[in-house]
Amino acid sequence: MHAWSDIYQWKDENGQIHFSDRAPSKATSKEISTQLNRINITSDLSSPEMMLRHEQAKEDERKKHYETWQEQKKSNAIKKKNCKDSKRLLKKLKRRVVFVDEQGNDLKISEAERKKRVAQFESGVNDYCQ
Repeated sequence: MHAWSDIYQWKDENGQIHFSDRAPSKATSKEISTQLNRINITSDLSSPEMMLRHEQAKEDERKKHYETWQEQKKSNAIKKKNCKDSKRLLKKLKRRVVFVDEQGNDLKISEAERKKRVAQFESGVNDYCQ
């Protein structure tokens, strides 16, 4: 059978922290139930298997959190590089520029095409530099 109760935390006038399943009537409290780890505890509090399962679940959650953080960090580094590259290329495109192919030959690019490329890099700056 499962049981659930709200947990409240508050500080009294002496600075002592209290916890209860009922909010105090004379003090301002904070409901902290969602911040606590959930664990089903049997009547056998010394069960090593239960404690091992709980610790493994907590470790799995920590690993998942760390992997998510690493992926976000990697994604932010890529966005930062793309932002920097887009800004650099946009700055060049806004000036007078000569386009060349792989062999170093001049390419004929219309002003409309240059403006189109400027718009693409401005879009890239907006996407990556947020």
